[in-house]
Amino acid sequence: MSKISQDTIRDILTRLPAKSVCRFRCVSKTWLHLTHEPHFVATHLSRHQKQKLILSSNKSLFSLDQEAPIDDDMLPSELDFPLKGDVNNQWIQMLGSCNGLVCIMPQPETFFVFNPSTRESMRVPDCPMSSHADPPEEVGYDVHGFGYAPSVKDYMFVKIYKGRSVLIFSLKNKSWKSVQDFPYKHLLNDPGTPLNGAVHWLCMGLDHLPVIAALDLAEEKFSGLSPPESIVDSNSYTPGVLRDCLCLLHHNDHNRQRIFWIMKEYGVKESWTKILIAEPFFSLQPLCYWKNTKILVARNRREILLFNPRDGTCKNLLANGLQVPFYVDVYVESLVSPNFRLN
Repeated sequence: MSKISQDTIRDILTRLPAKSVCRFRCVSKTWLHLTHEPHFVATHLSRHQKQKLILSSNKSLFSLDQEAPIDDDMLPSELDFPLKGDVNNQWIQMLGSCNGLVCIMPQPETFFVFNPSTRESMRVPDCPMSSHADPPEEVGYDVHGFGYAPSVKDYMFVKIYKGRSVLIFSLKNKSWKSVQDFPYKHLLNDPGTPLNGAVHWLCMGLDHLPVIAALDLAEEKFSGLSPPESIVDSNSYTPGVLRDCLCLLHHNDHNRQRIFWIMKEYGVKESWTKILIAEPFFSLQPLCYWKNTKILVARNRREILLFNPRDGTCKNLLANGLQVPFYVDVYVESLVSPNFRLN
């Protein structure tokens, strides 16, 4: 082993899956230190961008490798997570995923950022009470989001208190900060969608037209992105992400649809593209591409489908042992630490 250079060992280890690297940390103190170095973690992340599914179902979290089905029968693996098995758990809500870190709420108003691959986690401290009084005409509700700001290399948890006051918790600085008030109306109850250093929500603007509110985490400012002109009801859609493109996903328990939208060029209204699906649905969530040709989607929180964008057809993929309904997000296996020791 002494004849192998440190650079060669580093190169080999960065090509291994995250869970294998975690096991090899027990080999020596040298390897333990090496695999925690910021450059090593960043190189490993750049080489491992294969997306996996993380699902919340029946008070548990599961991981699915969608590219390794056995006879079209996907086998979920149960994950360890903070407060697992706690009798107070009602539903594990997922609030966003960035670079292998997943933000969850395993109990009401109790938030963790954790890495499913390394099992490392960090509890988000309780948010200080807002200095703003509730608006007299309407009392809103709390909405949350989680994202990554690459320009400042920081992961951030966002809380919109009572639909008005915006507060950000920095994982790097381990502190809360109050920023501008939420500038729009009728915020949905859905978690924000992280993309391009911002967190996104679909809501109603001051002109009573739908707008995508984008909170730039580094600048701590909101901007508005225009949805397709045909979308007039912000309550029937929610933002999503598919291969680094912003999407608008239909979710309405009373009205079926056959389309979803993809913004192929971020911030450009004219780049919205309509994607047609043969079978109608109440809610649809595009997840990730499957072997670069088809799209994995979740329909009605009960089915995982393989969607062919060429003809709009879908094929049902089973997930043994997974109770419905379920909620799903995507993540990558990484070595990124939520505690920011060495990120």
